[in-house]
Amino acid sequence: MAHLQVEKLRVESIEDLCHVLDGLETSSVPLGRHPPAGTLLRASLGDVLLSIGQWSGDIRTRGSVRTNRISLGIKLDSESTHFSFRSGKEVLPGDVYALAQGDQVDYRVTGRISYAFVSLSPDLLLSQGGEDAHRGETAFWERRRWFCAPQPMRVLIANSVQRMVRQVSQPDWTVPGQVVRRLQSDLVEPFLWGFMFDERDLSERHTLPSAAIVRKVEDWVDGQSPETLQIADMCLALHLSRRTLQRAFTETLGVGPARYLTLKRLTAVRTELRQSDQAPTTVTDAALRYGFWELGRFARDYKRTFGESPSETLAKSVKQTARESR
Repeated sequence: MAHLQVEKLRVESIEDLCHVLDGLETSSVPLGRHPPAGTLLRASLGDVLLSIGQWSGDIRTRGSVRTNRISLGIKLDSESTHFSFRSGKEVLPGDVYALAQGDQVDYRVTGRISYAFVSLSPDLLLSQGGEDAHRGETAFWERRRWFCAPQPMRVLIANSVQRMVRQVSQPDWTVPGQVVRRLQSDLVEPFLWGFMFDERDLSERHTLPSAAIVRKVEDWVDGQSPETLQIADMCLALHLSRRTLQRAFTETLGVGPARYLTLKRLTAVRTELRQSDQAPTTVTDAALRYGFWELGRFARDYKRTFGESPSETLAKSVKQTARESR
């Protein structure tokens, strides 16, 4: 088991905001009658760092980034006002913005804000970015620093990140070793959706029709181990951008590629549970083997998909085996 290293800090003064993000040097001026108040949480899982903030105040902040890591940030709440002086616009919930070495931050926050940053090395971000990055489009997070997806996608991004935040914030949470890579990928993935679905860059098309792309993907997936599959691996192997992949699956199957891979892994777990007479297992062991690190969510998703809980599937298999052995 890998322990998620978590540090929780109180925000009680203007000086405490200097801990918002590692490598970010800022100066802040309080504009309201009361000092900022709230919490900061920083969690590390290998090379991926997650910074979470929930505090209230009226603060004017300027500063610069002094780290070689790339940080992807998202505003999670709809209560505060986060105004960017660089763009002259308000940051909306679900917007994704990138901070890299040498970038300037220049904003005002008013009200109770909730946000999250994920920070990782450029090399790790390249590996997560998949074909978009490796085919020479590394600037897909450097062309602009602010990405705004359509409203439904921004809601989905914010909800996905909030779910991760709730899980990571649990005290003494441990991560099974076999799902560390999956968890790292899941931490980064919702932030990448901001790049994929930015409203200002929706023109990409692919020469292959959607049905042909999906068949090509399915043929490749069938030859892989489902527990290790990542969207980035798929994009790299098949030379497809994330946007093309998303469009093809949505048009033909009504689900995105990430959901498709989840359904493949759920099906693999079900197959293992139904064959428990050949290799005795438990629900937890089977789920972890296929990369499901959030067991409660796994169980709910399994039941919605198959109409029965994973424990019911296993129990049926055990009973069937007992009958056949008589």
